[in-house]
Order: sequence, then C-alpha cells, then structure tokens
Amino acid sequence: MKRSITLLALLVIPILATAVPRIESNIPYLSPDRGEKLDAYLPDTAIFPGPHPAVLLIHGGGYRIGDKADAREKNIGQTLTAHGYAVFSINYLLNVVEKDPATGKRKLTRLAWPQNFHDCKTALRFIRANATRFNIAPDRIAVMGGSAGGHLAMMVGATAHVEDFNQHGLYTDQSNAVSAIINFYGDYDIRERRVSPFDGATPEETKANKTAASPITWIDKNTPPMLIVHGSADKTVPVERSRLLAEHLRKLGIDYWFVEIGGAPHTFHLQPAQMDLRPTVLSFLEKHLGQPVPGNSPVALQKSATPSTNAGAWYP
Repeated sequence: MKRSITLLALLVIPILATAVPRIESNIPYLSPDRGEKLDAYLPDTAIFPGPHPAVLLIHGGGYRIGDKADAREKNIGQTLTAHGYAVFSINYLLNVVEKDPATGKRKLTRLAWPQNFHDCKTALRFIRANATRFNIAPDRIAVMGGSAGGHLAMMVGATAHVEDFNQHGLYTDQSNAVSAIINFYGDYDIRERRVSPFDGATPEETKANKTAASPITWIDKNTPPMLIVHGSADKTVPVERSRLLAEHLRKLGIDYWFVEIGGAPHTFHLQPAQMDLRPTVLSFLEKHLGQPVPGNSPVALQKSATPSTNAGAWYP
C-alpha cells in the first residue's frame, strides 16, 4: 500500500558557508561545428576533495527556448555544488519556429528531435569521459531537468540499454547509464498530444516521433530511481500526468519519490514559495549517489524552513 507522508519533517541539510564553488562556462562537448556548450559547477575541493558525484542538468523551454544559464539552472547548479555535487548544465539543439510569409502563421521550420536527445546523451558521455578532468565519480551520475528538460532527463535515464539511441554523437565508448533521475514537471507520455513539438513531415512520421520520444515507451523495471516534483496548479503539464507516472513506476517496482506541491505553477526552482525543495532533492541524491564527504573544514548544520501542512505530499 502506498504511503502518503506530509512534508512537515524535513531532513537536516549542511549549510557550507565557506564553500566557494568554481564555475567553468561554455565548455565545448559536441563536434566543432556545433555552437551548443555546457557550464560546469564544481565543488570547492578545500571542503569536498572528490571525486564528486555529478548531476547532468537539462534546461526546459518547450524545446525551442531556454538556456543553460537561466535563473533556475543557476539556482540548481549553485545549490547542489555548495553541497558537494558537481553539476553540468547543458545547451542542446532547439526547435526553430518561424512565421510563414504566405499564411502569416507560425510554423516549425527546424525539428530538433532526435538531435536534442542525442546531445543530452553525448553530454552524459562527455562528463564520464572527462571524469579525471572534473574530479567526478563516473559511476555516480544523476540526470535532472525541468519541463522539457524533465522529459529529456527521463528519456536519458530510461534508454541506457537502447543501442539505437547510444551510437550517435561523440564518446560512444562510454556508458549511457545514470544512477538516478530527477524530473521536475516533465511529461512522460506525449503520444496523444494534439499540438506537438515533435511533428514530422507526415502523420506517420509524427506518430513515430511521439512514440520514440515518450519515456513511457522505454521505462521498464531497469529504469533508475526517480524523483518526481510537480505543482498542483500547473497549467502547462497537468499534475495528473505525474500522478499517472508515479503509479506506473509503482507497478513496475521502481524506487521513486513523488512530491506534489499544493498551489505551485509550472515553473519553479529549488525554493518555490510553497516549500523548500532542497532537503528533498539532497536526500534523494544522497540515497542514490552517496553523500559527498567534506574535508576538514567545519560544517554547520541547519534545519530547512518547514512548509505548511498542505504544501505537498511525499509518496515514497
């Protein structure tokens, strides 16, 4: 029987006031003809000697806008790095929508799928191939994203065993596996969307794209543990989508956490007005990647702010 635990008692989290993370911006990870790059948020080695557990961070934006340095991505990168996790925030190929001069209507003129997905997989392999350079543990990597990024994060996490997806891009000698998935309000099933950013040139191509691009197609009992976070007031991706996803994971026996935040809209970072998500995210990462071990610097412990009784429900 599924338990529902109100998020009242949150975990104690370390506040590392003296941590000075290092940020490396605009690192090439794709072929030389591509302009998309990544930003690396690296922990302070005076406090966290490493090798660090790592998080691949995928921005949202409906597959046509968004950037690795958006406010949400900076919030996540700086927060997790301050607690000992290396974070790699990536840009990837985006759809292009332009106005049709003949009709005056906007239409899709460049479909990024499946290249956007291949870019995410290449980024994962790049991180693993450069584990020594970034002082990370290659066997302790999670993938995380919000909205479109949450969808792509699920796709990356659920397809490590799908060889057709693993032979595109660079570093194909590296593993495509991750240890955990963090999905902020991403859709797990896009097959029935009437308006889709995956539309092809023909109805048949569109159907094939939607099926291939739906995490539900690939999620099975081997899918890594997943943290799902969704606001009940989401008007873009209804929270019911994540409720159905959680039930699907439960039936498969996959380790998952589901946090539904009462009153939260579609887009938020780790500290929305309704509650502080940092303890939940850090606890999930610690469970599945291991806790970063600090060095000799003193570490203060502080409890996170407690949300109201109707802030959300946690379904472990």
